[in-house]
Amino acid sequence: MDTNKTVLIVDDDNMVLESIDLLLSAADGLQSIRALGSAGAMSHLRQAHVDVVVADVILAGNVSGIDICHEAIRHNDEVAIVVITADTEVHVHDIPDRGVFLRKPFGAAELLAAIGLALGKVRRR
Repeated sequence: MDTNKTVLIVDDDNMVLESIDLLLSAADGLQSIRALGSAGAMSHLRQAHVDVVVADVILAGNVSGIDICHEAIRHNDEVAIVVITADTEVHVHDIPDRGVFLRKPFGAAELLAAIGLALGKVRRR
């Protein structure tokens, strides 16, 4: 995997944010930023360079994780997208074409593989 990538983690559950942050902390070259909900995510997208967005589909409020992903793409055409959810009603066709879909629960290997695949999709564009 490429080194020195910043991953924005977006979820409205602090325990999920901490868990994903912990999974990513074991990987060399990945720095994570946590965003609790959509407002925090939008703020980080405006203020920091983000290489990868890992976003839960269902967030509290009117803005979904899919919306966050589209906003990330508007800010940075080279951003990689990993969409996560435990909701069985969400399907792959709901995510941006460059995105990778990952169903909760998942482990470190699955998350890192999804991030690598998403980065590969961006490089091929």
